[in-house]
Amino acid sequence: MITAAITGALAGVAMGYVLQRGQLCFHSTIKDSLDGRFLLARGWALGVALASVGLALLFLLPGTDGLNQGLAFRPIANVVGGLVIGVGMVVARSCVSGLFYKLGSGMLGALVGLAGWAAGELLARQLTLPGPTVLPGGEAATLPGVLGLPRLLVAALLLTSVAVALWRRPGRESPDHDWQWGWRRIGVGLGVAITTGWALAALGGSSFGPSSVGAVVSVAGGSPNYWLITFLLGIVAGGTLSARTAGGFWLRGEETDPLPPARGRWPAPRGRWLDRRGLQPRARAIRCGAAQRLVTRRRGGDGRRSLDRATRPTSRHTLVIRDGAHAT
Repeated sequence: MITAAITGALAGVAMGYVLQRGQLCFHSTIKDSLDGRFLLARGWALGVALASVGLALLFLLPGTDGLNQGLAFRPIANVVGGLVIGVGMVVARSCVSGLFYKLGSGMLGALVGLAGWAAGELLARQLTLPGPTVLPGGEAATLPGVLGLPRLLVAALLLTSVAVALWRRPGRESPDHDWQWGWRRIGVGLGVAITTGWALAALGGSSFGPSSVGAVVSVAGGSPNYWLITFLLGIVAGGTLSARTAGGFWLRGEETDPLPPARGRWPAPRGRWLDRRGLQPRARAIRCGAAQRLVTRRRGGDGRRSLDRATRPTSRHTLVIRDGAHAT
């Protein structure tokens, strides 16, 4: 139990740190992609491709026979479950892993979403959807198993394809915050965190690596999965560590509040604050010669998002125009 708890916590801290530094979750990735911003999508794709190679190598090592090699494919249950999770992400404006690391960065409103996640997991365990099992669990349910090719070969081909695509279209999006990682660091960090998490799961005697499924049910059933429980708590701790050391920590209810300043405060309209590091959470700085242009999103009277532009000189002062007002 102790080994499982320690290894699970270590894996969670690593994952939480990466997620917070990259501001990465499925909801943000999909939402930004629909808005034409693919920074998170590029980082996610690179991370998954790197992790696929890492796991393929890990499964070749001794002592990993107890790890889950693949989940069964049940189309009806998978599709219905995916739709329910997708709706939940839109309502909560975050995926489950996002709620955990955002809680660590001070978003106390995440507790409401996590309560719904726990109740949903208990309810889902009581439901059984009809439908066939197309692929059984194990390696036969994976793409290498379906193709009849070695896992490492398929993973290497995937990584090569992703690398070529990212090399040809690297994108020019800038992170929303100066402390947020770009897609390259996000991808490398995510790949390392996933692979390390599965390795720590093997050391801790767990059959499954980083996941958010099963912790609540294991407690309710009287057989707690200590590795998974401490992993999820570790994400909170990792999010706190990242936010406190790099930036992005502030106590708030939901994500709509601005970032607090780290040094030096200037009052902004409607009681908000600007600072020399974070500025506004939805602000994006674009370097242009010796100065920067700050592009901030706002909602007009019709509810649609428009853009305000202001100039950020290289001096120590900041100028932001929002809703016809300004602050220096």
